[in-house]
Amino acid sequence: MKEKFNSMNRLIFSGILFFLCTSLFSQEKIDYKDLEKIDEVFYIKGTNKPYTGMCYSMHPNGQLGLGGNLVNGLRDGEWFWYYDTGIPKRYASYKKGFKHGPTIFYYKNGQKKSEIIFDNDQNIRQTSWDETGKKIKNPSFEEFR
Repeated sequence: MKEKFNSMNRLIFSGILFFLCTSLFSQEKIDYKDLEKIDEVFYIKGTNKPYTGMCYSMHPNGQLGLGGNLVNGLRDGEWFWYYDTGIPKRYASYKKGFKHGPTIFYYKNGQKKSEIIFDNDQNIRQTSWDETGKKIKNPSFEEFR
């Protein structure tokens, strides 16, 4: 139980720190809904130039829904997704549009659901837990797409 809260608190703190730092020293920021994705590349709607900068999305209740960085229209660096309660939903690390490093999914109760390690978009290792934190047999990769 303590591990769940430490892990969740680290993720929340990392997300908040990430957005504070990028807001203070920021490049451009845009709402995710103002972007369009064409062939895995993100553009500002109505333009033909790949977007570079921070993007975010808010839940209707005002809570942060997602945030991350795009470079030349591709996800790059740390991305965070949150439930409308503010609890982390998913964390993923990207490199030039590919998942690279850990991707972590969380249950709505904050418990870690799955951790997948990627190397250039290839699933290298996966560990899964039930909602109480008990390690379980890994489900198929398709369940997490």
